[in-house]
Amino acid sequence: MVLLLAVLWALPLAGTGPASSSLVPLVSHRRADGALEARLDKIAGAFRDGDATALRASFSAGGKVRVELHDLPQGEGSYAAGQLQVIFGRLFGDSRTRAFDFPREDVKLSKGTAFARGRWVRRQVQGEEIVETLTFTLRDESGDWRILEIRSSR
Repeated sequence: MVLLLAVLWALPLAGTGPASSSLVPLVSHRRADGALEARLDKIAGAFRDGDATALRASFSAGGKVRVELHDLPQGEGSYAAGQLQVIFGRLFGDSRTRAFDFPREDVKLSKGTAFARGRWVRRQVQGEEIVETLTFTLRDESGDWRILEIRSSR
């Protein structure tokens, strides 16, 4: 009886109670999720290089991607990969990326879905610097992670 009470008392401390989160930081899954880490590196590289063609390879192959960006000339909405290549080509042409990264503590996993916050620092052609946080939602598509959504906040 004492053992049963001790186990019941320890369960909430172990994170199995209703207050525990199903989101798990990527840092605790580095080996298991090398494909996700590789995809995030490709996305970050595409932003740093201003390469819309390379970014296109990271979009979901099975449909449209939801995009909500402050500087989106077409407005927020859902776009096919080819449309997004053109849109990001224009965004990259209007500004130069100074930095882009995904801090590993800002990447979370939850059952085949990943949420990653990236910091995008860019300078517009007119000289104004913009610092923007982009939140990416990615899904595991047959072992390869693809972007489902991109949202911005400043």
